[in-house]
Amino acid sequence: MIGCDSQHPADSFQTRFTSVTRGKRSSGRAVMRNASSRLLVMTLLALGLATSARAEDAAAYPSKPIRVIVPQSPGGGTDVACRLIAQAAEKLLGQPVVVENKPGAGGRIGAALVSKAAPDGYTILYTAKPPLTIQQHLKLKLDFDPGRDFAPVAIMTWAPALLIVRSSFPAKTVQEFVAYAKSNPGKITFGIQGIGAEFHISLELLRQRAGINIIAVPYTGGAPAIVDLLAGRLDAMILVPAATKEHLAAGRLVALATLEDKRAPDFPNVPTVAEAGLPELTGSPWFGFVAPAATPPAIVNKLAGVFSQLQSDAALVKRLNDVGYTLKVTGPAESKALIEAERRAFGKIAAGGRLDKPN
Repeated sequence: MIGCDSQHPADSFQTRFTSVTRGKRSSGRAVMRNASSRLLVMTLLALGLATSARAEDAAAYPSKPIRVIVPQSPGGGTDVACRLIAQAAEKLLGQPVVVENKPGAGGRIGAALVSKAAPDGYTILYTAKPPLTIQQHLKLKLDFDPGRDFAPVAIMTWAPALLIVRSSFPAKTVQEFVAYAKSNPGKITFGIQGIGAEFHISLELLRQRAGINIIAVPYTGGAPAIVDLLAGRLDAMILVPAATKEHLAAGRLVALATLEDKRAPDFPNVPTVAEAGLPELTGSPWFGFVAPAATPPAIVNKLAGVFSQLQSDAALVKRLNDVGYTLKVTGPAESKALIEAERRAFGKIAAGGRLDKPN
């Protein structure tokens, strides 16, 4: 006889089933916890090994030659300055620094190449500002994202830009240039280093502010444009003095104005664009190094430190000055801030202009 307080067989089965199920669930949770713990340990270990490897890579860097891409033609101002810097830097780095020219498309070809390079510090870009600050605002095909694909290393050199004409051009001042352009609409040819290049911006501002119609002629760099200026096939261009100083001194080219906010020490008789009545054209071209975006910060900082040391290289400073450049180095953080600020500023200019085409 089963008493009223005795457990029913079904209840006994349910109790055993529940106990077993709970045991399995508890065991399952323990297995999951153990698996999660092992995964966490393995992840942390992998991260630690990767960090250690990166630290070792940075400590050993550079262990082979460094390739610097210059997105301009050989012999132009950007190329000349970069080669001087490379020669000085390789003495501190203990490895060759090889300059390779990849001209075209206003610097976009060289910039795209570096954006896709291995982020190990062995391929870097020496460039003017357009690929980093201007071209994303234009209707141009970019094979890179200027804000995401590069790690700023150092802005290195600054140069006074000059509005230059061939020696036989009928105007010898900015005022005469503007007057001639208004009397001869569409007849002046003006060289630019690709659509969206920095001095294409300057040309568009000149068109807007002076109300003139002049024809833009794209080049892959300053050097071939200078050849055409000297031959009389091109009328005018804005250039840094690096490749023109000799021709200016000999009278083969004529500088009408500097785009600086004050007269250049090497050209004390050349007025500023502000003095000539076009203050909107004032601006300082700069040139600097960037690396692929995922380059380890330790390598970026090591490169930046070497470039900063070059400021105490009196021979380099003089050689750069001789070709029209001032060596003034900013580090990664300051360079990034300047690039971002100018990117925003050029966006506003592009919004109201016609910078997606030369004419």
